[in-house]
Amino acid sequence: MSKQSSAGRRIVNNVSFLTLGRIATAICSFAYIAFAVRALGLTQFGFLILIHSLGIMASTLSRMQSWQTLIRFGNEPYARRDLETLRRILGFCIRLDLASSIGALVIGLVSVTIYSHVAHWSPTIRGLAYGYALVAPFMYTGWSNGVLRLTERFHLVPVSDSITAVFRTIGTGVGFVLHLGLEYFILVWAGAVLLDYGLFLFFALRTLRDRIGLRIGPEDVFSQWRWRLPGMWQFTRSTTINQTLGAVSGHVGTLIVGSLLGSADAAVFRICRQIADGIVTPAQMLAPVLYPELVKMRDRQDWSGLKRLTWKIFFLLCGVSVLLLLVAAFFGGHIFALMLHIHVRGTTYYISVMLVSAVLTLLVVPLEPLLTVLGQIGFLMTNRTWITLAYFPLLVLLTSQWSLAGACYATAFTSLVMFTTRLWRAVSSSMQPATEIRTQENA
Repeated sequence: MSKQSSAGRRIVNNVSFLTLGRIATAICSFAYIAFAVRALGLTQFGFLILIHSLGIMASTLSRMQSWQTLIRFGNEPYARRDLETLRRILGFCIRLDLASSIGALVIGLVSVTIYSHVAHWSPTIRGLAYGYALVAPFMYTGWSNGVLRLTERFHLVPVSDSITAVFRTIGTGVGFVLHLGLEYFILVWAGAVLLDYGLFLFFALRTLRDRIGLRIGPEDVFSQWRWRLPGMWQFTRSTTINQTLGAVSGHVGTLIVGSLLGSADAAVFRICRQIADGIVTPAQMLAPVLYPELVKMRDRQDWSGLKRLTWKIFFLLCGVSVLLLLVAAFFGGHIFALMLHIHVRGTTYYISVMLVSAVLTLLVVPLEPLLTVLGQIGFLMTNRTWITLAYFPLLVLLTSQWSLAGACYATAFTSLVMFTTRLWRAVSSSMQPATEIRTQENA
């Protein structure tokens, strides 16, 4: 069996693990959103979404992509069982996450102060948002998630996700039965964040101990603050800017819609986007699985195999995308109504437009890891920066003009620009000779 076939089989197996977890999570999400909306009403549920979006935005803005740094620089030491080097790399990544958590807390508190004033929130809602901002430092499981990906313990990721989703479902179910208020649901959401963080931390530490006999102590984290491998900080900075801008745009978009149209419309926009993202979720599981495999192929200098594998996955996703668009066209509005037990005009259209955006984002999934290992991380960062900066004023303009439909148009158009520019760069980079690729990757 060829190494490329072996990599393809591992990708399929790992994607299957992650997909099963996401299916369980999606089922639970269907239930706990329905419980929350019916218990709180659309307006109060909108406040829950906006408060959660502020917390996620704070976490996302402060995240340094430690999991990518761990895989990029830790793959070779892990393969040859160089525990000392791997220990130092882990210490570096944990320090990145500690800095991220401090940044998340500061950004979260400042964001609540500013947004609550702009949106004219009551003191009660503002107080709940401040309280929820305290869990923002625990919303990122960077290095621990990276350990599970590096060691191919992908089955533990859906285990953690499923346990957290079940916890949130049970919690919201209790709130629905007992007719509890927004304060209770904020506590449930915060508890789910802390549970998820604790599970990933436990799984990562146990995996390091059981798989390679490596234990991480405080001295590994708080000593050798200046230690880093050549290019480690530059790689971390570039991947962080690229991933952060991509992840935060959705949450900022929800907040913008909420400030312009109110919490109820923000809830509709967020749920339509969530339904669209949920439809493409199984295929999106390729992203965390594909990158480690491409790193291994890069380390073997198997450039031709790396390109063939990426483009096979890309064309497979093109075929899947057509089917997903048909699902949204026929069932989108029914999914929304069944999920919330309310009818809102235009939801089928909104979900269809948002699914176009999600499908375009999906087609970028195999392109970004390819560009990363081909040494195009600088392009990814610059490209993402300009497109994201253009998205926010476009969102404000189109939302003010066409309400929720305008918000969907702005999101879909931005995804289209992102897809076309990255597809063009991936094609041109793939045509470069291997010697030029090695030079760029090592730059």
